[in-house]
Amino acid sequence: MFTEERRNVILDLLRKKGKVTVNELTRQLKVSSVTIRKDLDFLEANGSIVRTHGGAILPDHSRSEWNFLKKIHQRENEKKRIAKKIVSLIEDGDTVILDSSSTNYYATFELRKSELSMITVVTNNVFIAGKLIELGVEVLVLGGVVRENSLSLVGPWALRFLEEINVDKAFLGTTGFSMDKGFMTPSVVEADVKKAMIQSSSKVYIVTDSTKFSRSAFASFALPEDIDGVITDENIPKEYEAFLLEKGVQVYKA
Repeated sequence: MFTEERRNVILDLLRKKGKVTVNELTRQLKVSSVTIRKDLDFLEANGSIVRTHGGAILPDHSRSEWNFLKKIHQRENEKKRIAKKIVSLIEDGDTVILDSSSTNYYATFELRKSELSMITVVTNNVFIAGKLIELGVEVLVLGGVVRENSLSLVGPWALRFLEEINVDKAFLGTTGFSMDKGFMTPSVVEADVKKAMIQSSSKVYIVTDSTKFSRSAFASFALPEDIDGVITDENIPKEYEAFLLEKGVQVYKA
């Protein structure tokens, strides 16, 4: 049975039963549990299923969750490569911030594959928090108001929380970048939270696919001198890469 055919069988079983376990799929499809888990990871990343402990269920996503999932699948391959680099920069014992960037969603899958066991993650994204909890990672979730489009927590409670903590590394998404205005996001309240995350972190990395370097957004939250590195893909325009390097920013091309 081909991989695509097997995954379609898994979806058919879920539609009939509502839930499946790794053990029953292993028996029924006559493949290893490792193969089944890879299939389930793939289907979850596509938004087709939701992973549970030992199996999977069909999604029952709200409109806001679907908005976030739709964003996840834009430039998916680039985001997955960037996510691998994110996790490679995390060490056991680290406390890290993963903001509401859709790229950071893929970092949760890379954490599942990693050997890291002693990390603490701070996030302001309720969807990412759920994935981290499933992994058994210690998670601190910011308080605040949930923004529907990004599932991120913003506002005074989030800012107050960030004032009280110090973390080793922060990985922050961006919607745009210009040499004059720096890194940008469409929302002023999102920008405020990102600024507070930068203040709380010893090292700060921007995580973004290369298309964001040709875009603008409403609110700036960081200049190159505020950050330590940018993790992007191989297609970053050369003029932007040269500009960042000149400013002392390390550029990682995943």
